[in-house]
Amino acid sequence: MLVAGVRFMINWMALAGLAGLVSALSLVAAPAVAHESVGSAPAAAVASTCLNDPSWVAPQRPFRVFGNTWHVGPKGLGVFLITSPAGHVLIDGGIPGHASLIAENIRTLGFQLGDIKWIVNSHAHCDHAGGLTELLKLTGARLVASAADAPLLARGGQEDPQYNNRFPFPPVRVDRAVADGDQLRSGDLVMTAHATPGHTKGNTTWAWRSCEGQRCLNLVFVGSLSAPDFKLVGNPRHPTVVQDFHKGFAKVAGLPCDIALAPHPGMVDFWERVAKRDAGEPEALIDPTLCRAYAADAREDFEAKLAKQRAEAAASARSPRR
Repeated sequence: MLVAGVRFMINWMALAGLAGLVSALSLVAAPAVAHESVGSAPAAAVASTCLNDPSWVAPQRPFRVFGNTWHVGPKGLGVFLITSPAGHVLIDGGIPGHASLIAENIRTLGFQLGDIKWIVNSHAHCDHAGGLTELLKLTGARLVASAADAPLLARGGQEDPQYNNRFPFPPVRVDRAVADGDQLRSGDLVMTAHATPGHTKGNTTWAWRSCEGQRCLNLVFVGSLSAPDFKLVGNPRHPTVVQDFHKGFAKVAGLPCDIALAPHPGMVDFWERVAKRDAGEPEALIDPTLCRAYAADAREDFEAKLAKQRAEAAASARSPRR
């Protein structure tokens, strides 16, 4: 059975925001304090460009997902806080100009912004990286992202291999660049970065364990596996895009996954499951098959797009040139 969330995601997701190529090593060496934008694009100037869906800024009460994992984002964006006595971890930053909504949700839960030690990013698109600069200033945290997306974050969505410069965001430097299998530790909290490239070259899935009493579950924040308007055939900006997506599908499908979370909650039918839990089904968020189902549905959509583009390319090659 296909996951309805992928269909939901494809309906509105006509954007992406990769940046150009800058040395990742130079970014890792950058100072970890007093975060400043690398460029001059202010949040207010780019927020309207990024806002493709009103739900991305729609207020949503914060709440516990499971154990030490909390949803703290707006209705349409998956922003999660994972707490630890040694320092909390925040996943993603929302769109430019709306970090205050996330910050207020965190305070509402009784947590202090200054106790956030790390902010991790899933991928360098404006709807997930746009608020990072603001949140880093509010929290004093350090930014973690993939080495492949670190240069793109530094360019603030410029020179996107799919959309060029259509969706900029305030540029931001990465303090710690990670690769596939790298772990981020904060006390007993261990988060593992899994490379799931395709949606961006450095698209990252994050996995960790959360516990309630003696019961511990595997939580997975899946990287986006969609290719909304992507050029999959003959794209010199991303020549390995097909191979990259296939790697991402396989990685997500193979992860231990009791609760699936996502950059856009609808990707994994999150709100439907939350509603069922609130209505008296305490296990509604727990589904060990969901990561596999999400990957399978995304792969099916991808293969259909790829076949169509290959057929069009072949037909074009056969057409007589004038």
